[in-house]
Formats: sequence, C-alpha cells, structure tokens
Amino acid sequence: MEAPPAGLRCPACPERYERGEYDWSTIATWAWGFQRAVDFLLTDPAVDPARLAVFGHSRNGKTALLAGAFDERIGLVLCHQAGCGGSAPSRGKVGESVKQINDRFPHWFNAAFKQFNDAPERLPFDQHQLIALCAPRPVLLSNAVEDEWANPSGQFEMLVAATPVYRLLGVPGLEAAQMPEPGRLVASRLGYFIRPGKHSTTSEDWKAFLDFCDAQWGKPRP
Repeated sequence: MEAPPAGLRCPACPERYERGEYDWSTIATWAWGFQRAVDFLLTDPAVDPARLAVFGHSRNGKTALLAGAFDERIGLVLCHQAGCGGSAPSRGKVGESVKQINDRFPHWFNAAFKQFNDAPERLPFDQHQLIALCAPRPVLLSNAVEDEWANPSGQFEMLVAATPVYRLLGVPGLEAAQMPEPGRLVASRLGYFIRPGKHSTTSEDWKAFLDFCDAQWGKPRP
C-alpha cells in the first residue's frame, strides 16, 4: 500500500491516514466485510457461485444493499427494514432522517453526508440509484406495517424509481403498480414484501426470503 500524501497523515499517529470527509465509514467497512465473506465462500466447492445471496436487517440491511451494489458476485440482495440511507429515500419525509442518523450514529456515514443534515433535498442522489447499481440482479426490500421509522412506502417508491434501469438492461423491474397487502410477496426481479408487526426479523420474513429466492433461481435440486 502506498504511503499517503504528507497532508493526509494524522499528526498524532503518522503511520495512519487522517480521515477525509469523503473517506468510507462503518457502513462501507461492514459491506467490505461482506465481500470478504464472498471471497471465502467462493473457495468452497460445495457453494454454487451463481447463487450467492446477501441478507441484512436494519443497519445491516443498509450494509447488504451496499455490498450487493458494488460486488457483482453477489447474485441476489435481501434488504430488510433498512430505512433511510439504505433502501428508503434519504430525501423522504417519513421516518428516520439524514440528520437523525448522523446525530445518533455519526460513525455510519462519512462527513460529506452530514452536510445534508438540514437540507436532504439538496442531495444529488437518492437510494433508488443504489438499488439500480444492482441491476440486473434481483433485489428484495422487505418491511413491517408498524415500522414507519423505516418508511415502507418510501422503499416501494425507490423500487418504482429503479425499475427503468432494469428495463434498460432487458429485464423486468418491479411488477406491481401499488404496495401489496401485508403478507403478499411481490416476487418480480425487484421485489417487495410487507407484513404485520414491528422492526424485527421473523419466521414469516424468512419464508418470504426463501420464496423470493425460489422465484428468481428456481427451487434447489433435492
């Protein structure tokens, strides 16, 4: 690894980088960890490299989506109740906000993101573009009715907005005109699921995850 320019060295520990406002923070670091797990899995002959999926809940939902967006070896993304900065719009008006994330969890995102605490509408991007980076691979966003903090309706809107990129690549995106009723899985290439309940991962969620994988990849051979 090349030494950093002198101006980027930390005076207190010159052997380490001084963090800049655009340097990655913990969400990106955890996503890097997911990708290193993929490195290992691909060394196991029992693993089908064409059927690698990544799953994450809440902050790890944000992580799973980021890992999938930047690693094409991940064939399918299960992003569960990720909310703002993950699968819900950062410029949204419902649930968790950019400022609330950065105030409570300042280590999650870099310093540049904090510039938009009081004006998220100025963000030059939103989370549908992160979802679109996964195209044409399948992505499922899943939610719970009482988890308004994660903005379930906003997540559906992000799938709608990402769909044109999938269609440009010759595959369907979200094949639903409106949010489904609780308990019904939309198993299109861009999928959506919402169930009764709160912010958690339940057996009902896992059934939806496995059903989505079966719909995209076919049921595994016995």
